[in-house]
Amino acid sequence: FVELKHAQGGHIIGRFGDLAIPNGVIEGGEIKDAKKLAKILSALRTKYGFEFANVALPEQHAYLVKLKIPLVKKKEIRGAIELRLEDNVPLSPAEAVFDYDIVGVDEKAETMEVMLSVMPLRVVERYSEVLASAGLSPLAFEIEAQAIARCVIPEGDKGTYMIIDFGKTRTGMSIVSGGVVHFTSTVEIGGEAVTTAIKKTLHINEKEAEKVKIEKGLLEHKRDSEVFLAVMSAVGVLKDEANKHYVYWNTHKDSFGRKRPKIEKIILCGGNANLKGLPDFLSEGMQVPVALADAMANVNSTDEYIPPLDFAQSMHFTTSLGLALRPPR
Repeated sequence: FVELKHAQGGHIIGRFGDLAIPNGVIEGGEIKDAKKLAKILSALRTKYGFEFANVALPEQHAYLVKLKIPLVKKKEIRGAIELRLEDNVPLSPAEAVFDYDIVGVDEKAETMEVMLSVMPLRVVERYSEVLASAGLSPLAFEIEAQAIARCVIPEGDKGTYMIIDFGKTRTGMSIVSGGVVHFTSTVEIGGEAVTTAIKKTLHINEKEAEKVKIEKGLLEHKRDSEVFLAVMSAVGVLKDEANKHYVYWNTHKDSFGRKRPKIEKIILCGGNANLKGLPDFLSEGMQVPVALADAMANVNSTDEYIPPLDFAQSMHFTTSLGLALRPPR
């Protein structure tokens, strides 16, 4: 979590922190132990004095769909979308919560294109209930990939990027174009899998394996080492997934038969994105630059403000920073 305060020239970071959620409390984005999660959130609220929060929802349950609807007044857009909802997602309007971005208007054809984000109502209600039990009021819910994009892509940049959020237990991949998230995918592999691979290969304990991971990573000159091969066994799956989505996006037309803009860059973020050698490893064979995210890009100029988060820490807070940057509606 992170709090942003308005300041001259942008924002400054207020309260921030993190707390590990025990295994089994949330699995695959589903809340499995509501009482335990509410207790954790309640403790955070008590310690830091939070009352309200913007909240990221698990993209494993999200549907992203581009729709073409009749050109209607703004107040009529939701009704027009509801008429098309069941044709595009396996949910009825009564079972779904959705939001949208207008991505194009064709006045001649009297149509508009919208990018639709849909979540099952039961998932949203489950998270709402837990937050209420913890004494927190959600101001907004959004898909995690949307929050991350708001953080790592400079405001006003309409380019096309793939974002890879390399977390502890899973990795989120998304493609953002024109400031809108068009695609998301989740791979159930994270930095924990890298640590486990090193632990098994070198026959060391978890603490020692984590240290080796941080110090060695995927360094180029260690390609023949046991550490490199152990790390690659886990990270190689991510590279294959990223390459699959990269090739598909760049070679297939969109749902309306039009060529998509090419992916210009792959942006890495997440708590395990600092793995040494990871950008170079992922960029091999993909013919596109890979770089670590600038998590402070839309917060404030680092020429004017030195944040309390160092660069490595900031990779861990991209979702939270994106949520805090969300403009009020």
